Amino acid sequence: MTRDADIVVVGAGVSGLATARALAVAGRDVVVLEQFAVGNDRGSSHGTSRIFRLAYPDERWVRLAQSALAGWRELEAECGLELIVQMGGLDIGHAASETAGALSSCGIPFELLTGTDASARWPIAFHPDEQVVFQPDGGIARANLALTALADSARAAGAEVHEQTWVAALGLLEAGVGVSTGSGTITAAAVVVTSGAWAERLLAPLGIELPVVPTRETVSYFALPAVEELPPVIDWTATASDGRGVVRPGQASYGLPAPGLGLKAGLHHSGPVADPDEQAAPEVNGVRWAIEWVAHRYPEADPSPLATETCLYTNTADESFVLERHGRVIVGSACSGHGFKFAPVVGQTLAALASEAAK
Repeated sequence: MTRDADIVVVGAGVSGLATARALAVAGRDVVVLEQFAVGNDRGSSHGTSRIFRLAYPDERWVRLAQSALAGWRELEAECGLELIVQMGGLDIGHAASETAGALSSCGIPFELLTGTDASARWPIAFHPDEQVVFQPDGGIARANLALTALADSARAAGAEVHEQTWVAALGLLEAGVGVSTGSGTITAAAVVVTSGAWAERLLAPLGIELPVVPTRETVSYFALPAVEELPPVIDWTATASDGRGVVRPGQASYGLPAPGLGLKAGLHHSGPVADPDEQAAPEVNGVRWAIEWVAHRYPEADPSPLATETCLYTNTADESFVLERHGRVIVGSACSGHGFKFAPVVGQTLAALASEAAK
């Protein structure tokens, strides 16, 4: 594949496809290169669901999620599918009061409940005196459908999406960037690197330091009646203090509906440091943690996992995103385990940086 392009996007996860769509809609000649297939299970964007929420303890994230929701609604109108399903969202524990404060400052509706109140409304076990925040705009992003919708929209606007195309290296040219693949080189005015856990390797030879640590997280699925009617739960009281998993900032247990699969559950930010090129089985301790947490919080669930899988996180120290320009190279590492929901606004941001670089 030897040709010229305006802008190349490396990586067709949710951030890369959102960026390609924004660029193509703006009239850019954009080529997307994905080393596997769109929707593959090696990276960070696969599966049927992700938590969507406005509920964050920091106003900046609340407002960013609002902007992202508007972008998802625009894509829904275009593709005719419901991509964000809003059944509300629940936050339990020490972060609840901070989350309530941030929501209040942004004028976002919410309810502050006791555990007794929450137990009366949902078949979920709460301690009577627990603080629980219910935010009605929360719910799930239908991840696989969203990924397909972004890819279809990008292609319809003129983007080329090449699957099974590995990028070996990036090289700075006098007036652009050379993108070396297994079948040739593409010369572009600018390149956007949204390759998740693989990004650091591509960027380091260019002198671009990406301060991230890839981890492989374990996810389990459980049978639970009427699970698709239940709001996702983020439980800030349940961390790996008993020695299971790795204790990190931002750790919490979570459960959410996974359409067609059941209840999706795990311990956020507990997986081991990972080499993305190595495939590994789900962590036994991660599965055990999910079993015990689901048995505690969901009395109607069958605590025997239906299935388990892994997901790569690309983590910064403070869970922030890296969206920055280095000359003609744009870095988009929007994950830290909570990036999926922000894809529309992340894509617009990276597209604007790439357009400026390609002038």
